[in-house]
Amino acid sequence: MNQEKDKDPQLQALISLLDEPDFSTFNQVRNRIFTYGASAVPMLEDAWENTFDSLIQNRIEDIIHSIQYNQLYLDLTNWAHFRNDNLLEGYLLFTRHLYQNIDAEELKNQIIAIRRDIWLELNNNLTALEKVRVLNHIIFDLHKFVLPARQTTEPRYLFLNKLLESRTGYSIAIGILYTILAQSLDLPVHGVLLPGERYVMAWTDRSDVDSGNSPRVMFYINPENKGGTFTRNEIANLLRKMKLSQNEIFFRPATPRLIINKMFELLSYLLVDAGESDKAEEADHLRSALI
Repeated sequence: MNQEKDKDPQLQALISLLDEPDFSTFNQVRNRIFTYGASAVPMLEDAWENTFDSLIQNRIEDIIHSIQYNQLYLDLTNWAHFRNDNLLEGYLLFTRHLYQNIDAEELKNQIIAIRRDIWLELNNNLTALEKVRVLNHIIFDLHKFVLPARQTTEPRYLFLNKLLESRTGYSIAIGILYTILAQSLDLPVHGVLLPGERYVMAWTDRSDVDSGNSPRVMFYINPENKGGTFTRNEIANLLRKMKLSQNEIFFRPATPRLIINKMFELLSYLLVDAGESDKAEEADHLRSALI
């Protein structure tokens, strides 16, 4: 780290001016530091650790947050327009909103470990339903992923790092992980967004895709019910109860971009409910990067 400081004495000089009492002058310093982007963060963190001045610490925290927030917006925009078929990458970006310092590689390694357990139990002779039973056994029985023990509106149950750490999450979070694991094993599982913040998975007919047709859904998988399977009729009944039209969008797989968009929408709602309107506004702005 010292070598990096030596390479950029100008940045170090700017950081040393963060105790500037004049607000307009401080803003000029802040804006110049901001132009360094993510490369300034390690030196800012080092400066934070080496001061006991709460004003300077607060200013450093604000600058780091702004840098990381802008970088996240750019990364989300890039993902939405160029790599939006990668659901795991989108979920990691979503998680970075409140947990900027996650170790993405470590989270991927944890997912790979679960994937390995599933892979060991799968073989080509199994039917689609038998493969789902394997997925359910490994995810819900062996690794013990569960919904929160009581009804809650805590945002943390949406995030990938907290899901893997506690094995507890909302059904949409568990469902997205389930989808990621299945797709990593080349299984035709895709997320479906239902009304009322519900998320289920569709097992599609691969032969339709191979023949160039829109994939037919063979059955659906419910993460709220430990991967229990059900038919199109149950979705139709749900829509009738909610007095909604039988729109095909509720029966077909959603794109990863729509799924991550729904996560930001849900997060914003939970943050408002928790009285954190500033973070909710940030979530709404980040969501706009997906359009």
